Amino acid sequence: MSEPMAACPDALYTPPMASELRVEDEPPSMRSRIPIEGHGDGRWVRRCVRTLIGVLASPKNTFARCPEPVDHGRTLRYLATLRLAPWLALVAWLAIAFFSTDGRPLTPSRSVHTLLDPALAEALSVWLVLMVPVGMPLLYFLCGIFAHVAVGLTGGASRSVGASMRTLGYAMGPALLGVALLDLVLYTVGIDGSLYLGIVLGLSLSFLWAAGFGLARTHQISALRGFLVALLPTALLTTAIVLRAVLQLDVVPGFPEPTSPYVIP
Repeated sequence: MSEPMAACPDALYTPPMASELRVEDEPPSMRSRIPIEGHGDGRWVRRCVRTLIGVLASPKNTFARCPEPVDHGRTLRYLATLRLAPWLALVAWLAIAFFSTDGRPLTPSRSVHTLLDPALAEALSVWLVLMVPVGMPLLYFLCGIFAHVAVGLTGGASRSVGASMRTLGYAMGPALLGVALLDLVLYTVGIDGSLYLGIVLGLSLSFLWAAGFGLARTHQISALRGFLVALLPTALLTTAIVLRAVLQLDVVPGFPEPTSPYVIP
């Protein structure tokens, strides 16, 4: 009775789940080309730098493969590495500046005060800075969902919504790092409004560049369609960055200039 079973070992074999496969067990044609999704390939920071460079320099090659299921935790960890280190430095600096100031500090007069009460604008600005760790994954999921819906409405998506989120998450890395460094300048020494918006435009174009090619390679669609779909998440990301900065910029292009250096109660 035992010989037939020994002659058919495949009858007792259960193939492993996709989530149980190691990177080394995946076929070479399915292995990710994103450095931080590999194992044993250098330290985490080094792989983050290589991923950052690859997304900007060669998005067609970087997003050529998309293994599923998607590991969203790894992508969010990558974004947190780029975004939260400068954010922690900024929060520490603001806390030291607040507790080392004697008395109530003067509130600089800003263009946004023509629309919002100065106290409300200041409270919103501080609250949005503190909510960066929550806003980052929220942007990640919203941009991915909007892009995936756009891909579906313009002809169909060949991969899952998780694949769209993964693509836009990695494409978002350079922009989030740039905004994190800009925040350090904006909240410490200040920056001209026109210069700030110009830099943000450059960061948005870098996101559009990586997202367009990334979506095209992920879903096997034309580059033109990929860039058209990427316009929606690019607009969402840019709007979120600019609206938060408007609360802190002294002079915003298109807004009335302040009539005095400080707010007069």
